[in-house]
Amino acid sequence: MLYGVWTPFASKKPKNSAAAVCSRMRRNLNEPLPFSTMVWLDNIIGEIKERFQKEIQAGIPLTIRDEKTLSGRVHVGSLRGIVIHGLIAQGLQEQGIPHRFLFELNDFDPCDELPPFLDRNTFGKYMGQPLFTVPTHEQGAENLPMVFGEELKKVVSNLGLPIEYYTLKPLYEAGKFNDVIRRALDHAKDIRVIYKDVSGSNKPDDWYPLQVICERCGKVGTTQVTGWDGTLVQYTCKENLVTWAKGCGYLGTISPFDGRAKLPWKVEWPAKWNVMGVHIEGAGKDHSAAGGSRDIGKRIAEEIFQYPNPFDIPYEFLNVGGKKMSASKGIGATAKGIADLMPPYLLKLLMIRKQPNQPFDFDPEGTTLPLLFDEYDRLSEYVAHPKEGQEDFVRIFHLAQIGFPEKGNPLWQMRFTILSFVVQMPHLKLEEEAEKLKGAPLTEEELYALNERAAYVRKWLSEHAPEQYHYRILEILPVLELSTEQSAALVLLRERLEKLPSWKGEDIHATIHAVKAELGIEPKALFAPLYQLFIGRDNGPQMGWFVSTFERAEVLKRIDSATIPS
Repeated sequence: MLYGVWTPFASKKPKNSAAAVCSRMRRNLNEPLPFSTMVWLDNIIGEIKERFQKEIQAGIPLTIRDEKTLSGRVHVGSLRGIVIHGLIAQGLQEQGIPHRFLFELNDFDPCDELPPFLDRNTFGKYMGQPLFTVPTHEQGAENLPMVFGEELKKVVSNLGLPIEYYTLKPLYEAGKFNDVIRRALDHAKDIRVIYKDVSGSNKPDDWYPLQVICERCGKVGTTQVTGWDGTLVQYTCKENLVTWAKGCGYLGTISPFDGRAKLPWKVEWPAKWNVMGVHIEGAGKDHSAAGGSRDIGKRIAEEIFQYPNPFDIPYEFLNVGGKKMSASKGIGATAKGIADLMPPYLLKLLMIRKQPNQPFDFDPEGTTLPLLFDEYDRLSEYVAHPKEGQEDFVRIFHLAQIGFPEKGNPLWQMRFTILSFVVQMPHLKLEEEAEKLKGAPLTEEELYALNERAAYVRKWLSEHAPEQYHYRILEILPVLELSTEQSAALVLLRERLEKLPSWKGEDIHATIHAVKAELGIEPKALFAPLYQLFIGRDNGPQMGWFVSTFERAEVLKRIDSATIPS
């Protein structure tokens, strides 16, 4: 029975640098791991090396790109794309292949939805304007989108990924998009044909792939370009072009360059590949569906911008509590909210534990978090005690680490589920129990890791944990209805425990099982009344360790209360 686990790394270290509590939730460390191996990453790196062989031989850095529109607090699902792209950067770094991972904080899209915590009377007037024009509701931020951008950057920085951030507005204003805007306008008819061929979308003959910032009202989401003479565009700010903003009706003529206009998403995406020199960029399921924006983007990139479709990694959604998330509508958990529940190495493991094309669910209110800690601890066992055939699991563990370390001295840690019990018991001292379980004093690093994990456990217990993880020791002893068999077993157990030379969990555990075997009693018939005497339940922590946390006299007294007639 394992009460703790050897783990080579903590998420942080000091200056120099659980047996599962609920028995029905316990996972055997010898069980097969319930997630896919990391072969998918190695396969992707192999495919990238094959496709970009010439660039690699020439020493040209491969550009990896991803982005997020900052329309609200960034949900945790966006981290999946960031980590997938970051892992590719990590894999290229391992092989010495020059690369860069660019992440766009999109501040130029129109404001088409307000986060639910903003006052509509104050911020409603900004609907339809570029996001960068929406003022911040918090001190210290440049504007509203960068409130969300800075929050995301803080979360991602803890993951240790090699990532470079940029915002979109300065690129438009610096003229970086002028050439692709001109080509898109010159080939508006061809783009309309691509839309029709790929998705069945019919665009009118006077539709042009551009959105101008209205000179009168400053909105970009309500304008429609209706003409292009090679130098200037004609546009109308339409009152009812969209349902989420009202245009002012202005008709104008303007140069579309240097930040005065932007491309619509399905054209802008392939334009960014061209402008940024992108080699590798995956996308979520919603963009990767047949006839979706990726298919349209591929055609536009190749036929309009004469740029190859980047290496694609389609990936599935991450759901929270069974719901796909929306940042602007406040559906689901934010990246920061989930990140605050676990150390960075565990958040990284959460994102890489399945292949990109497999969806998965994270439920803070359920058992996802304790089981995720258990999976991490079991991976660390493979590192501390490597065996043939477990190389993939060792690789998973190393890839989840922060800063990509390859080796580390074993670090003992108490299992999450036993910690969740210890921190609720006023009669227990955390460090003392940890040293008892380890069988030796904790090192400085182990003590740091213990307190760090305990902090995450306490937060989860106070905010999300299901009732089965909450424990209270009964002060008033219950009256139990025992069978003759149960009474006899408890009497014999009391006799053996009273004479037991030591008061260690493993010795108590062996004694209980010896009584069970000697009398031939079913395990539940013996364990259930013992749990009832302490916590009023039929199940709970591993019994030997649990009993050892109480004074011997207290244990004998509680057994007497059930077996000696009052």
